[in-house]
Amino acid sequence: MEFLSKSKQAIFKRLADKKFRLESSLCVAEGIKCIEDCMGFGWIPEWVGVDAQQVAQLESMPTGAFPIYLLPASGLSFLENPTGLVAVFRIPAPALLPANGPVVVLDGIQDPGNLGTILRTCHWFGVTDVFLLKGTVDPYGPKTIQSSMGSIASVNVHRVGVEELRKWKEDSGVALLVAELNGKSLTEIPFFSGNNLGWVLGNEGKGIRAEVAELGTSVRIPSFSQGSPPESLNVAAALAVMLGHHFLIKA
Repeated sequence: MEFLSKSKQAIFKRLADKKFRLESSLCVAEGIKCIEDCMGFGWIPEWVGVDAQQVAQLESMPTGAFPIYLLPASGLSFLENPTGLVAVFRIPAPALLPANGPVVVLDGIQDPGNLGTILRTCHWFGVTDVFLLKGTVDPYGPKTIQSSMGSIASVNVHRVGVEELRKWKEDSGVALLVAELNGKSLTEIPFFSGNNLGWVLGNEGKGIRAEVAELGTSVRIPSFSQGSPPESLNVAAALAVMLGHHFLIKA
């Protein structure tokens, strides 16, 4: 097994930069679980790198399908606790917008960990299309992919503008539920029996922009705290509650 070339090491390190990821159409996953899940959903590595002490992890991977290299002794990782196994994947070409819902719309989500958890939550509930509006963190950054634990490969990510979202809403007839602190309680709104729905969540600090919020019905998750509740839920937790509210009642 050959050592990873210095040119490939340089490319790997540059994949921390969003601009370079867009230019190269490459992204990184780390750890056997995340890499195998990405592969299980159809992604094929451009190459895989492994520490000499971690070669045994490759036993479950198909051999000959992609190049495998030994990592340098200094290691190569974007994680605080490297796993000794990295894979570089090609970012898939953008998919066509879906004909209808269910979808999740994100307006300015900035934390890559939150976005990765949201993608994994969408995957769990069978929501295969996620719209990313301006200001939302890159879904193909190392931290986002790692937080999604491979679910990024099972979801169609669409980068759209507000006007494109508005037109798609009109064409699809989707009903958008906009998560806001001053919205109507989920327990008080009529239940939507179908799946032609979209759930809209906003920036962790600033919430949803007015031009986005006006596209749907403002809703909130009621608190059942006996004391003074926190100001809000984490955005990924809020989405899990909203999707659970819909799909579990429907079931």
